[in-house]
Amino acid sequence: MRGSRSIQVCFLLLFIGGLLQAQTVFRGKVIDEISKQPIGHAKVGISDHGVGVITNQNGSFSYKKYNQTLGDHSELKITAYGYEDLVLKGSEIRAFYNKSGKFALKKAEQTLDSEVVNAVNSIALFWDASLSSANRDFNKEWDFLEAYFQDLGTLKLSFLVFNEAIVKKKEFTVNKDISALKQYVENIEYTGATSYEILPVLEVDKTILLSDGNPVLGEWKGTRKIPYYAITSIARANSKFLKSLALYTSGSYINLSLASIAQGIDQIKNNIPFIEQITHKAPSITGSVSTSIGPIQAASIIIKGDLEEYFTKSDGSFKIPAAQGDIVQIRYIGMYPKEMVVKGNELKVVLTPLDELLEEVVLKGRKGKKQNKRDAGFGEIDEDAIGFAVNTITSKDIGLGAVTITDIIKGRFAGVTVSGYGNAATFSIRGADADRPAIWVVDGSIYNEPPLFVEPQDIQSISIVKSIQASLRYGSLAAGGAFIIRTKSFASRNQSGEIVDQALVKENDYTEHLEQINLEILKPDYVKHVQQIESKEKQYVFYTNLAKANTTNATFFIDMALFFEKSYPEKAKEVRSRLAEIAQGNAKVLRVLAYLYENAQDYKNALKTYERVALLAPGEAQSYRDLAKAYKETAHYDKSLELYINMLSEQIIGVDFTPIDKALGHELLHLVSRHRDQIDYKRLPEEWLPDEYAIDLRMVIEWSDPTTPFEFQFVNPQDKYFKWNHTLFDNKERLEKEVKAGFQFEEFLIDDAPHGLWIVNIEYLGKDKHTTIPPYLKYTIYRDYGTAKERKETIIIKLSTEIGKAQLHEFLL
Repeated sequence: MRGSRSIQVCFLLLFIGGLLQAQTVFRGKVIDEISKQPIGHAKVGISDHGVGVITNQNGSFSYKKYNQTLGDHSELKITAYGYEDLVLKGSEIRAFYNKSGKFALKKAEQTLDSEVVNAVNSIALFWDASLSSANRDFNKEWDFLEAYFQDLGTLKLSFLVFNEAIVKKKEFTVNKDISALKQYVENIEYTGATSYEILPVLEVDKTILLSDGNPVLGEWKGTRKIPYYAITSIARANSKFLKSLALYTSGSYINLSLASIAQGIDQIKNNIPFIEQITHKAPSITGSVSTSIGPIQAASIIIKGDLEEYFTKSDGSFKIPAAQGDIVQIRYIGMYPKEMVVKGNELKVVLTPLDELLEEVVLKGRKGKKQNKRDAGFGEIDEDAIGFAVNTITSKDIGLGAVTITDIIKGRFAGVTVSGYGNAATFSIRGADADRPAIWVVDGSIYNEPPLFVEPQDIQSISIVKSIQASLRYGSLAAGGAFIIRTKSFASRNQSGEIVDQALVKENDYTEHLEQINLEILKPDYVKHVQQIESKEKQYVFYTNLAKANTTNATFFIDMALFFEKSYPEKAKEVRSRLAEIAQGNAKVLRVLAYLYENAQDYKNALKTYERVALLAPGEAQSYRDLAKAYKETAHYDKSLELYINMLSEQIIGVDFTPIDKALGHELLHLVSRHRDQIDYKRLPEEWLPDEYAIDLRMVIEWSDPTTPFEFQFVNPQDKYFKWNHTLFDNKERLEKEVKAGFQFEEFLIDDAPHGLWIVNIEYLGKDKHTTIPPYLKYTIYRDYGTAKERKETIIIKLSTEIGKAQLHEFLL
């Protein structure tokens, strides 16, 4: 492997951690430069970050935007009425990270007369035509607009209809009467997602925004100098965002489902930001999720028929907007899913582990009771949580004189009989099927004969499983029980992600012949039906009819987007847009949507989707890694660098990037290698600026749902294979880290390895009924990674039991 690969990530951590600061979290106080008195209601924001924050009456503020980074043109601007603007550049902003700074404003020499400020000669009217805005009350909103314009004189009106693009645009001159505008809004088709980022900054006195407040594909990037009047008629609109937009721009938020038209007009006239209405509370229920041992944090809760996902708190409690009669679906990694009908105001949910062995993955034992720990071949767990017959010995029990497996096992396990010695030895496990020999599982690979090739001193642990639990994982082959061996070398390489010849277990000869995954056969019936229609235009018409019965079926829209991407790309874009709108509250589905955008090379919308995911899942390491990668794909190289620095220097508070720091390091080296002239590379130590960085081949697998059980198998040109397991049974420690840190991807590197044909196989080990939304897997292979000759290939598949075990890919190295 080339010398650049030897650079250690830990050095970067030490260097950056002591030298640089992240930009996304800082706090401070805004004061008068002369009197030193606090300035309340000052606006603090970064130019390309959207809505900022406002100081309280003591002049204090706290700015937190982990999902945003500084770019070349980023500016921190602090404004207050009667004061000159204070502007700071990127390097100056970083100096305030994690500190409480004081920002002094200088009084302006002259202020505008209030009558001049309040004069209205021009208005911009932005009408949201996205799918989620279709439920707005058109008549009520129109009556409000007519009443509002009756109080105004002759003015210039800029009218704009938008969703994720500008749909219509028209300039009017009006004098109280806006009837000419009505025809433009009566026949609007509500479709697609919302992007506030596309809204232009117009030189007007006021802006009126009619929307439900859900910017899925782009946040507002306007100017705080023009007041926004955010109007909606939906009771469950995103009032939090609309209120913050109104406050930040000195406008108003008016919800016409809660206030009368007269109250709304009065609110604008008197410059009231928003009025808290006393209303009947929306129905909701509270509850808790636990197992027999204790509460479960971060269990997923979905109201059937709705895609929005909710999660339990650290004590297992939750509160969701469900009503009596609703069906609630609860899921958590390693647990049987449960559906329950809401019958009261409180719901207590007890989940059962798929395998009692796995309960300790997330629950660390009963309180107040001394725990007896045992290594069951999957890491130490509480004896009481094992739930089946298992015996284990570890490396400390293996003497230096042990030469073969027989030396280790003979006389060491109760219920195990060893007859003969060496190659002639036979092993039987009491309590298992006596007519079936026990199988041997070495680092996830199954053997019918004792693995005499394994060196005793390389064994980390050996366990025996006597009961049906072995059959649950390995099928009828394990009816005679199983010996499970974990080697030290496997544990080491499984963390490194490097696939090199010497990392392959001896005697693991590849003798299977698997068919390549047939994506045509795996297509659902509705896709096959559409496919049989003669023209692509008629195919799309049939899809739109099907969509009416699948309004919240994310899988349907994912399948249709993949289908149309090949035959009708312009319509695939519309399907993705529909998915963006219905899945705006579900991070898992939005990750799949981002995969679809990337597959279509629409990296701009992929970036916007990852930004949305980061807002929904700010505590997950995956959110920031995906965002950094998306910045790189969209040529925001400075922002990508900023985010990689923040992750590798652990500057994003409350998020642990340690389990993925090696992969992050490779991606940062790639950024430096390919785009050194487009980043501020001086922010990095010299060791991270190699003259050459190249890897023959890098494979990255990403999966949408962290609970997805599957197995990857790599076969080299000498027909030796390497397995990587993503199951609780085989790779418990790995999944524990994923749950804790919040990530779901793995990289595999092949460098200086045998040349010839390599095969990549996949086996899905889950059960379709255990998922609300099928997991999707994205497989990306980079050749000549980090060089000008780099090539990339991506495959996206839906994981289901129909796949079984199949060949995913093959390539020549």
